Amino acid sequence: MERSTKRILAIVLVIAIAGAGIGIGLWFVFAPQESVFETPGVSGVSDDRIIKIGLLGGITEIQGKGNYEGAWLAARNINQAGGVEVNGTIYYIGLVTEDTDESNPVLDVTKGNSAAEKIIEVDGAEYIIGGFRTEALKAYIEVVMDAKKLFLGTGASTDYFCGNVYGEAYSSYTRYKYWFRVMPINSSALGGSQIREMAYLKSYLTAVLGKNVTEVAILREGLDWTIPMDNALQTYLPLYGYNIVADIDYPITATATDFATYWNQIQAAGAQIVVPVISAQGGLYMMSQYKALTPQCLIVGIDVQSQLDTFWEDTGGTDVIVGDCAYEVIMQSVYNTSKTALTVAFWNDFFATFDHEPLYTAVGAYDAVTLIADGINATGRFKAETLIGWLESFTKASPLTGTSVSTGSVAWNPSHDIVSSIEAGWPFGSTLYCQWQTDGTKHVISSGNLLYPDSIVTGPLAIPPWGINDPP
Repeated sequence: MERSTKRILAIVLVIAIAGAGIGIGLWFVFAPQESVFETPGVSGVSDDRIIKIGLLGGITEIQGKGNYEGAWLAARNINQAGGVEVNGTIYYIGLVTEDTDESNPVLDVTKGNSAAEKIIEVDGAEYIIGGFRTEALKAYIEVVMDAKKLFLGTGASTDYFCGNVYGEAYSSYTRYKYWFRVMPINSSALGGSQIREMAYLKSYLTAVLGKNVTEVAILREGLDWTIPMDNALQTYLPLYGYNIVADIDYPITATATDFATYWNQIQAAGAQIVVPVISAQGGLYMMSQYKALTPQCLIVGIDVQSQLDTFWEDTGGTDVIVGDCAYEVIMQSVYNTSKTALTVAFWNDFFATFDHEPLYTAVGAYDAVTLIADGINATGRFKAETLIGWLESFTKASPLTGTSVSTGSVAWNPSHDIVSSIEAGWPFGSTLYCQWQTDGTKHVISSGNLLYPDSIVTGPLAIPPWGINDPP
């Protein structure tokens, strides 16, 4: 990292009286310019003492807001603890945010490109954190790679991005080595996690209900990131005795009326479990129509908005009224349980600071800022290439431990993808399964020890009172 400082040119008129003469001269000096970077927890930091981190995302929506909140909390905690010392000099974490507008259903990728260009060329960010929507990130990641800036991904699960680093396009390593995924585990691993949870649920529900549970429907956004997961489900669920009776690929502009149609199709197909793969507002419509129509099935899958505690009120829940989201089971990066030794303290700190629970992008951004600070501290260097080597040193055989709120063993494979428990077992990267229950709280339910140990489970699975369809 070049420790350069933006300065403005000032012209100073100097009048000197010396002996018999008067001298008049113009002197050119440089005065420090106020930094565009926010330094949470500290003030008055000169621009040349800031570790400059840029945050890219759709900041008007929950994914981008989460990215900012997680990064802000990590920066505050690091700064208040004394910052990062390099060669006897203290540096502080600074943040700047640019809006990619990528959560907008009507996507304009030029906005993401412009945001990436501004955050690097105008703001001066040296490290980038963020990314969410695949179609947008595919465009603006190229801007970041052109600039050779370290980019820690915190929102996009699509396998594609790490495939650029090492895979079919391995010859592009030199260009894409600056990209690492921190959160979430990739779409294929998410699919593998879903399959393992479904394997457990099949035996559990069959035993509890006294009837075979074999019929599955998939309800997913028509976006690129859902395709690898859908492929995994289509391939492997039949191997575990499931029949896929519906696979609904809906536009992200779908309305509540559209979701009523989808639920009627799912009920007519006799589905017993429905797997949603949803990152945007569709989750609200899905659950309102689920409550209204009470199709006889259990929902188990991805619904990003449902990760937030505000989803209870968003779906009509109060202290006395059960929210429409009741009985939904969702993937969630962390919850208020000891997933790692740091998770509960982070959870409580986040809630005390922002008065709501963290989205997965917030968890990823918190870990990403921590990684940048730890890497600079460990190497005594700011350059991206040095930090890349440091990150690459953490493998399945030699992981980084004790630093992450989301992953007990932190490692990357040769494609710079975060190693998942599907590849290496617990405590590598794993999703939790949490269920909304009728008291307005979520509980971490069991995975039968297939994904995470039952020691971190906080409650049993609840079956909707309207029941689950009989098998055909």
